[in-house]
Amino acid sequence: MSTDPLKIQPRDTALLRDVAEFRFLNTEQLLSLHEGSRRNIVERLSRLYQHSYLDRPDVQKRARLATSHIVYSLGRKGAEVLAKDAEEREGILRRVRETKRTLSLISHAMMISQFRVCLTLALKNNADAKLARWVQGNDLKVLLRGRGSSPELVPDAFFTIEDKGDLLHFFLEADRGTMTQERFVEKLRIYWRWWSEKRCEASLGITRFRVLTIAPNDTRNGNLCRAAKDADPRKQGSLMYLFASETQYSIAAPDGILKTAWKSPKDDVMRSILE
Repeated sequence: MSTDPLKIQPRDTALLRDVAEFRFLNTEQLLSLHEGSRRNIVERLSRLYQHSYLDRPDVQKRARLATSHIVYSLGRKGAEVLAKDAEEREGILRRVRETKRTLSLISHAMMISQFRVCLTLALKNNADAKLARWVQGNDLKVLLRGRGSSPELVPDAFFTIEDKGDLLHFFLEADRGTMTQERFVEKLRIYWRWWSEKRCEASLGITRFRVLTIAPNDTRNGNLCRAAKDADPRKQGSLMYLFASETQYSIAAPDGILKTAWKSPKDDVMRSILE
């Protein structure tokens, strides 16, 4: 690592803040979120890494990631830059420690980041909607914890879209194809109980929500969607559950995430998450 001093610029702070928020971001994702010269941003990311403001998890070399772009996580010096006070510093450093504990699941974490990046870009192109809230990881676990007990399920993320004054709430499940369909359906049944018993009213301030599941390909996506027909008590399939393949959206074409690309186990109609 470089020992020469590095003067932190406003763009550096913005880059660090995004990496802190997303936990993991690769070069392509960071470039899509920030305007400016590609060469300058890539060079700046390299310098921030060299000075320990950013980290490059070694495990990415062994993980079967969908892209060869360099993956970044927040370094300790980066966390110190973002903190306004001791309490915030501890919160950011706690996220850094949490991130390092998830290194073995970096492929899964990058799947979540890719969805969030594409959602952010798609909403930027939509004049009527915006991302009002995003929570994941331990932050979400803490919110769902009731009176000291751990939640029976910690979703991969929870987010809210404000669309023309309406608030649309979603839980996200990023499926890598490693879980059995039986176990997956059991997770969906937990969501059904949360919805029917209004268990999220106290923790998240919501009574209605949808569960979005993203899968690596159309085959896995279709299999999960069909299996989800057993997740509601009547086994008729519920519109609460929506499924899409990662092939439906990309950084080059993020708008696909808001189009009628989502399947429901209830019928064969393709839907948008903004419906």
